[in-house]
Amino acid sequence: MSPLFRPLALGIYTLFLLAGVVCALVLPTLSLFLAKEIGVRPFLVGVPFAGIALTSMLYNQVIGGWSDKLSDRRPLIAGFCLVGAVVCALLAYSRNYWIVASVVILLLSLALVSFSQMLAYSLDYAERNVPAERVPLFNAIVRAQIAIAWVAGPPAGFLLASYFGFTTMYLIAAGMFVFIGVMTLRLLPHLDSHPHHLDHIEKADVLPLTTGQKRALLLSVIGFSLMWGANNAYLISLPLHLKDGLGIGTEYVGWIMGTCAGLEIPFMLLAGHYAARVNIMNLVKLAGLAALVLYMGVYFASALWQFFALQIFNAMFIGILAGLGVSVIQDLMPGRSGAASALYTNTSHMGNLISSLLVAVVADVYGYHQVFVVNLLIIALAILAFGRVRVKNEGKL
Repeated sequence: MSPLFRPLALGIYTLFLLAGVVCALVLPTLSLFLAKEIGVRPFLVGVPFAGIALTSMLYNQVIGGWSDKLSDRRPLIAGFCLVGAVVCALLAYSRNYWIVASVVILLLSLALVSFSQMLAYSLDYAERNVPAERVPLFNAIVRAQIAIAWVAGPPAGFLLASYFGFTTMYLIAAGMFVFIGVMTLRLLPHLDSHPHHLDHIEKADVLPLTTGQKRALLLSVIGFSLMWGANNAYLISLPLHLKDGLGIGTEYVGWIMGTCAGLEIPFMLLAGHYAARVNIMNLVKLAGLAALVLYMGVYFASALWQFFALQIFNAMFIGILAGLGVSVIQDLMPGRSGAASALYTNTSHMGNLISSLLVAVVADVYGYHQVFVVNLLIIALAILAFGRVRVKNEGKL
């Protein structure tokens, strides 16, 4: 049986699907919760997102490297999921901004480490069972589960928040966190996470990085951070721009995001398939070009159908970025699955910090509409960074 479809691989896909659903319930609606349910100004909406970014980077960097020395990641994943359940239960009943902000910054960011550890587990599996040329496709399939979850997750989150309230939505999310933690221990077998214990992982794989690898890694981290920053600024600003600027109901935001998630899946799988044949940096830069079209279109769009139509470019952007990003970092850090997954996850957190500061400053002074103009500059800088990354041959760093 292909290692892409063995029972263990199917268990990994299932858990990523469930993780994607709970993230899609909680994260896209958080800005709306802060702005409308609690009633704070744009600057205070951005503060918790910036705090999540900073604490998540700290947690991931410390826990990611340390976790490579452990023999079993599963208790970590389950424990962090339990933290997520506690966070959602607190958000369900608190409407004090400073309590909510503190819980989100200190504890939600810790709960999100569960997803980077799930990613590390999947990289451990890939290193041991998947042929090297098929690893990008495996990673793309893993990420596609999150995209599938986001087809239904944001619409469900905004509908629950709109018609049943945030209390109900957060209690459902808390239950899902508990379920994911339990299923992690039941679905996934013990898998030695330390590459030194495996005969087919060569000793050279864990030698210090070369100067070229370090330079390519730095440029890639900068590029991915900028791209995720633009994406997160879009996610924060779009619901409020549509509601306040165009008078479009927030329930449609979920359907817009769900449409993008559905369209992302084929782009993720195609990116994974062609990564072994095509210069991988060209694919990443193609994602950047799609983002430029997206944000230009969103800035000038005024009708609901136009936002739906633009999701084809959003899907190309996120599909390639999410499908190939971890493969790029993994190629540059062989034999270090925990550290590689933590660093890749941290690019999204660094992006969150960029976007939080962007939204806090730009939206507070000029409004949410102008955020999309700044996104264009951010994506242009990301394309320049990736343009300076050199690859050895087709599809490989």
